[in-house]
Amino acid sequence: MAALAIAEQITNAETPKAPGNDRADETKAGDVNASIPLVALLLSRPDVKSVAALKGQNVAIDKAQSAVEQDIRAALEAVGATDAQLSVGDRASLDRLISGDVQAAVVKLVSPDAADAFPEINGFKVLRVPLFAH
Repeated sequence: MAALAIAEQITNAETPKAPGNDRADETKAGDVNASIPLVALLLSRPDVKSVAALKGQNVAIDKAQSAVEQDIRAALEAVGATDAQLSVGDRASLDRLISGDVQAAVVKLVSPDAADAFPEINGFKVLRVPLFAH
């Protein structure tokens, strides 16, 4: 959780403010700022060796990320995870991964620098999937 908070802080620091909008740096989960590219951070079971290995598998996303579900789906397909089944549930995506309901979970959308700085986590594989600008 601490690593996710730091990744969010790095992302927010890199998000430029719009002139005259003092609240532009308040990034909510699922917000996509077209001025910076984002990377979806996924955690998966350790036996998942690559994003492509999620082909046809269940991947959890949080309700807050459902607004960018199509962007996440397109990014997964672009790196070989075709037919990955994104599922929004009542429980947090990370909780669904830990309980074994899904093979992977999208835990945060962050800047490329924040994604690069995100640490490996014991017992999980960290996967980084760049989202494409519209």
